[in-house]
Order: sequence, then structure tokens, then C-alpha cells
Amino acid sequence: MPQNIIAQDTLSVKKPSGEEKKEQKADQSQASDSLIVTKSSKSKNKQKTTVVDISNDTLHFLAVPKPKKKGDPMKATMMSAVFPGGGQIYNKKYWKLPIVYAGFGVLFYAIRSNSTNYQMYYKGYMDFTDDIKETNSYLDFVPGDPAAYDPVLYPETYNPANAQAIEEKMLRLVDYHKRYRDLSIILTGVWYMAQILDANVDASLMEYDVSDNLEITFAPTMINIPGRPPGTGLNLQLTMVF
Repeated sequence: MPQNIIAQDTLSVKKPSGEEKKEQKADQSQASDSLIVTKSSKSKNKQKTTVVDISNDTLHFLAVPKPKKKGDPMKATMMSAVFPGGGQIYNKKYWKLPIVYAGFGVLFYAIRSNSTNYQMYYKGYMDFTDDIKETNSYLDFVPGDPAAYDPVLYPETYNPANAQAIEEKMLRLVDYHKRYRDLSIILTGVWYMAQILDANVDASLMEYDVSDNLEITFAPTMINIPGRPPGTGLNLQLTMVF
């Protein structure tokens, strides 16, 4: 009895030869960063394979420099004029703030101290030279017994020489503290202008190039003197490279 036999589909697998196995192993052992260059030889059946390692190749990118902050001298000046130290804050020179305020603190203390002493000695001098017994504020700071120098409180026992010495001493103290009070006020104005100028200069120099490209060189140079052969003079030349 005849039977129909249907053959199953088959997939043939070709076993690689010895040379093909070697080539596959060589391909697997190669690094990922490699370039395979195949050169054809004279024989059509043979090919020469060259592996070029490019794993160490690098690509250089130029870093884009960060834009430098451009200073505004006018803005820094106005900020320092309105608020002392404001220009230093604008220029990010924070370390200068303690110096600015320490200077103002010392000067304000000098103004207050000298002004207080000036008023005290001036009032004492005026009380000492008048004829009113109730005005005796000088007794708070003049040492010694008032009976030896006060002609108003003790007209019978005072010594005119002592009274003259006390009066001259108070006048010197009045002039001393008045002079240093005025000087402290002047120095305060100078310090105020100095911190404004400092803020202006810092803002102006924000874009000033202070890199290593700046160079100053000295070199001899030949000069021509009228009426003499060329090159008879020698001079020193200063060259600045920016």
C-alpha cells in the first residue's frame, strides 16, 4: 500500500573551517576601540587584515571661557556715595568692608570724644572766669583745693598765680580738643571720599588684563645722530607686550 511521506524542512549548518575559527577568535579578542583595515593581496582568495588600535585617541574640545563680569565705575561710585561700603559690595570685595567701617568707627569716636571734652573745658573756663558762685563746673575736673586758686569762692585765700595757671591750662585744653575735633571731622570726609575712590578704581580694573601674557623687556637699540654715520649712538629700549 503506497504511503505519502512528507519530508520535514531542514536547516543546514556549515561547520567553520580552521582558518575561520581563528579569525572569529581574533575578532572577539579585539578591543571595542579598534579599527580593522582589510587589504587585498595579489591573490584573490587571500586577504590581509590589519588591526589599528584607536582606543587612546582623544578629541580635544576648546573650553568656552566664562564671561568676565564687567564693572560699572559709575554704579560703584554712586553706591558708595549713598551707602558707604556699597561699592565694595558691588565689586565683591567683601574683605574691605571691615576696613571701611573700622575707619569710620575710629573717626566717629574721635569726633565724639574731642567734642565732649571741648564742651566740658570750655564751660569750665567760662565758669571760672565769671563772678557767679553758682557756676562752678570746673570743680569736677580741676584738681587741688579750690581755696588755693578760686578767686570767686575763696577771694581771701586764693593765690593769683595759681588762678592764672588754672586759667591758662583750661584754655590749652579747650584749644587742644577743638583742634582735634575739627581734624577728626576733616579725616572723616577724607575717608568717605577714599572709599568712594576705591570702589571706582576696583570697578574700572575688573577688565584689566593681569595674565602671564604681559611682558616687559629691555633691549639695546641703535640710534642715528645727525651729522654722524648711522648706528653711532646706543640707547636702551623698553618694550611692553600685551
